[in-house]
Amino acid sequence: MKRLTLNKHLFLTAAMLLAFFAFASPASAAGFDFLFGPKATPGTELHALGSRAMERNEGGVTYFTNGKGRVLEVRARRAKDGALRVAVGRTYIPENYNGSRTAETLYRRLGRLAKENKAIKAGQYTLIDEENGCEAYQYGEMVANALDKE
Repeated sequence: MKRLTLNKHLFLTAAMLLAFFAFASPASAAGFDFLFGPKATPGTELHALGSRAMERNEGGVTYFTNGKGRVLEVRARRAKDGALRVAVGRTYIPENYNGSRTAETLYRRLGRLAKENKAIKAGQYTLIDEENGCEAYQYGEMVANALDKE
């Protein structure tokens, strides 16, 4: 009996929250926009990354590197109020991770791509292609997971 009452209260609470977001006034942040990522202030690196992602593929997954093992996975979106919201995932590939040839190859490739492509700001992040970016990002996540297990 108590369990049924608890489930009923949880359901009603969830329904009320859903109704609040569905019928919120347009003056507030557009429903679930705040879940996408923080607002990017013009002039910041976050705004520059989001703007490049919007230019590249309308805010879809875009990859950047600093050429020193850091890989960013950036997604951007224009909110209804005009604000640019940017979500950034970060990974890192150590040059000599466990003596792995894959880590060394990816690290060097990221360095080469950073030199070939134009950086957003001097010494900052460089836009890279999806194939290399996706491979490096996934490998960086694998490294992070392996290090977390240690």
